[in-house]
Amino acid sequence: MKIIMGGDFGGYDLKEAVKADLLSKGYEIFDVSPGAPLLYQDVAKAVAKGVQSGEYDRGIMMCGTGMGISIIANKYRGVYAGLCESVYTAWRSKAVNNTNVLCMGGFIVGHVLGVEMANAWLNAQHMEGLSPEMKEKCAKESLAFAEVESEIYR
Repeated sequence: MKIIMGGDFGGYDLKEAVKADLLSKGYEIFDVSPGAPLLYQDVAKAVAKGVQSGEYDRGIMMCGTGMGISIIANKYRGVYAGLCESVYTAWRSKAVNNTNVLCMGGFIVGHVLGVEMANAWLNAQHMEGLSPEMKEKCAKESLAFAEVESEIYR
């Protein structure tokens, strides 16, 4: 799996911790902020474009709260960025909402928790562990997302 990631001043150290763990597990990582943090706007733009293009399977990015990067990333067609603050919300964002970008806040999420969140999210499968009724509802919601995107990006 190819992952693009990056961090701003508030999320850089968390990004480095998550990156080190994922590299040790054999993930292919492209870091948009390898030697120093970037502005959150630049991180979000680079990661979103990488996922949008299909060059990367998923994106992970961090800023101080995760809010700014998630707002910007979600402006890109086909990018579904979830701002998460727990292992459960990270897993659920993939299982239910089929996110392809995970956003975290370095002011909020500690390194150990961030690593656990990234692993839960990367190991989750869309609709995994859901009841048949919930799977049907999620499938309908995915179609609704696609319809809304078509209207917005005409």
